[in-house]
Amino acid sequence: MKKYLAFDVGGTSIKYAVLDSNCVVLTNGKAPTRNNRDQTIIKTLLSVTTEMLDEFTLSGIGVSTAGRVGKYGEIVYAGPTVSDYQGTQIKASLEKESQLPVHVMNDVDAALMGEIFRGHHQRNQSIYCIALGTGIGGAFYVNGQRFDGAHNLGNAVGSLNYDPQTKKSFESHASTLAFQNQLAPFNVTVPEAFTLARQGNEKYQQLISKWCHVLGKQIAQICLLLDPDIFLIGGAVSQQGDYFINQIKNATNYYLPDGLDNVDIQATELQDKAQLYGAISPFFL
Repeated sequence: MKKYLAFDVGGTSIKYAVLDSNCVVLTNGKAPTRNNRDQTIIKTLLSVTTEMLDEFTLSGIGVSTAGRVGKYGEIVYAGPTVSDYQGTQIKASLEKESQLPVHVMNDVDAALMGEIFRGHHQRNQSIYCIALGTGIGGAFYVNGQRFDGAHNLGNAVGSLNYDPQTKKSFESHASTLAFQNQLAPFNVTVPEAFTLARQGNEKYQQLISKWCHVLGKQIAQICLLLDPDIFLIGGAVSQQGDYFINQIKNATNYYLPDGLDNVDIQATELQDKAQLYGAISPFFL
């Protein structure tokens, strides 16, 4: 049975696993990114690859990563959360080291592909996914493949409504981090705010509703443009389940004209495994 090495490069850590063709995890691990000081990320990818090649006969490597990925598997844009990452030649470096085929994709793309590959979604459906976290990322699957745009830079939904004067955009106001910053004066975390809201605290119910309306307004615009079968909401906050998803549904429908409010909004299913599954999905899909 073939074996594959999967990486999930985030802002603070690099997760990795060797999986077989049935996606059974044979080994896994985690390493810090150290904010990519002294090129920690690519050095870690290379050292883990060498270590795994000593232990397993691998057939390929998949990488899910923060940042925007170019058509040659290089990082063409990375935000300030990962310093000195832009320009990193992930695909070329790993192929040279391993002599194996390597696929590299943005982490939101990987999360969506993981949901399609190992979740319960049909491959003939059109599915849009946004991931809420430090920022907001988007990914779109249609006609049996990801839609990435002419320059592999499509679905940069976090940059919607970009204001050149303030340098702020959709994600500046609507990411989970932005909501956490709103809660900071009350010394409450996002999960705690949801717990209090469920217990009937009107202040936190109103704050969550207001946040969901900021999200829903932009989700409505995406749905009007693309009309996906399913709209997935990912990120840690999606674990808040029906309470959160129902708020998003109500907010999104509020901004849709009558008769067009039929979008199916769901939370992602696979949580932190989605990116690892998605990273190796090109070897199967």
